[in-house]
Amino acid sequence: MGRPTPQRMPTDQVEVQRRLAPPPNPAYHPPVGSRSSNDSAVRIFQSFLRQRTWPQAALAREVGIGPAQMKRLLESLERDGVLPLDREVDHPHVYWSLPKGWFPGGVYYQGSEVESLLRLLARSPKSKERDRLISIAGQCFLGRRDMAALLTEVVRAQEPTASEAEHQELVERSAVEQKALHVRYYSTRGKEGWRHISVQRVTPGPPARFIGLCHRTGALRWFRVGNVLAGALDDREPYRGAGAVEVEEMLRSSLDGFYETGPTEEHAFFVRDPDARWVAKNLLEGMRAEEEEGGVRVRIRTAALPIVARFVVGLGGAAIAETPALRSSVVALAEGALAASSDPIAPTKAAPTAKKKRAKSPRIQGSTAIR
Repeated sequence: MGRPTPQRMPTDQVEVQRRLAPPPNPAYHPPVGSRSSNDSAVRIFQSFLRQRTWPQAALAREVGIGPAQMKRLLESLERDGVLPLDREVDHPHVYWSLPKGWFPGGVYYQGSEVESLLRLLARSPKSKERDRLISIAGQCFLGRRDMAALLTEVVRAQEPTASEAEHQELVERSAVEQKALHVRYYSTRGKEGWRHISVQRVTPGPPARFIGLCHRTGALRWFRVGNVLAGALDDREPYRGAGAVEVEEMLRSSLDGFYETGPTEEHAFFVRDPDARWVAKNLLEGMRAEEEEGGVRVRIRTAALPIVARFVVGLGGAAIAETPALRSSVVALAEGALAASSDPIAPTKAAPTAKKKRAKSPRIQGSTAIR
């Protein structure tokens, strides 16, 4: 006997079964492991945009892949810098998170944060880059579109010198990228020449300065960004890093960009009322004022004794140097000033100014130059 011929179900019964069948599940996912890596990566990305923290198992179910494949994908996305993921283990669970302010291709700011950003930018030293960022942030601040223009008009930000504006970024790159800086530098002694410097720390100022290891002397020194006349990052000269402890000690012992290799000592002077009030509010960085009867006592621990002495001399009779080394230095400065002021200075004819020849920059291969 042959197979029986299948009989067609009546049309009305087909319709009944179609209506009784359960509706299709919109959340249905293909069998685990069937998605391609690219498709899974896209779904992971979309999931993190909706929710910043995911348990690894829940994210695997959401994307439709197995836990092992999910772990490999997340580690790959983090390792390749696609997503700045944070991993936290709370056994037996593993949680993956994205930073709150992260946004693909940029940074997400809320309205109040945009206003804070505008205010900080307005206080930054003037530059084309600062103005460009202010314009972008101003367009994103929906509360007041005129906020950017108002802030730049009201807040009078520092205007860097032409040399600072030109070379600040180059100096910072030397420290960040750990590459030797080859510069034509004008020293405080009035000499101009080329030298290699390994930048360690940068202080925006004003004036903008940086601590660098001079390759010529092998010592840490303070340099002014404004005294850099030309420069380049030199790939042929090895960068020389200094010890973090040594650099931080130099920062602590320096005063107003001045540092001496001598011992770091505690110095103190007393300022009488009523001058004590304004002096206490206008001290140099690192100076500490202690209120005493009749005035304030100022203390500082530094190797820059000459700077402290000049500060005290500038206060005249309102200040009294108390520590021996400071007292001797103040007396020497005051006596020198009195002697110079008591002698009449005969007028002299100014010597003709000679045209200064600029030192030629040696050719550097594999360098990034800024003129």
